[in-house]
Amino acid sequence: MQRLATWLHRAKTLVSFSALAVLTGSVLWGVLTRYVTEKPAVWTTELSGILFTRVVFIGAMTAHRQGRHIRVTLLVDLLPGRVRRLLGLLADLATLAFLAYVTWLSAVMMQKGATRPSPVLDIPFSWVYLAAVIAFAGMAVTQALRLLGLNGAGTGAAAETAP
Repeated sequence: MQRLATWLHRAKTLVSFSALAVLTGSVLWGVLTRYVTEKPAVWTTELSGILFTRVVFIGAMTAHRQGRHIRVTLLVDLLPGRVRRLLGLLADLATLAFLAYVTWLSAVMMQKGATRPSPVLDIPFSWVYLAAVIAFAGMAVTQALRLLGLNGAGTGAAAETAP
């Protein structure tokens, strides 16, 4: 299990760094062709948007895995330890339900985008929407494993609200 997690983390890092490098190069090329040549490369804007989507969703998945999404715990911190743990468990369950639901919605959106090509690059929008499906599914799996105590047991809301 640990080998699989390590391999997935490395693959995710490789994809995000590659996307960020190509995104940077694409934006740079777009700026150069717009201001230096008389014929701007219009494809750079579309490619940059697609790659930026990938980078954002992979970043969200990584932040969720590491427990780095923002939470405001001012009122929860004032509660007794047992109530805090129960509220943390409810929050983790609600998060799992939300992630499962948006994974399903993203998959539906991806299916609908399969017949619609992008205007310039002429690739199906399902490839663009695939980033959301992968990221939300990855976060849902991470959340489920966390609730079962199999992955990052110390990083969930229930674990952090312990006295």
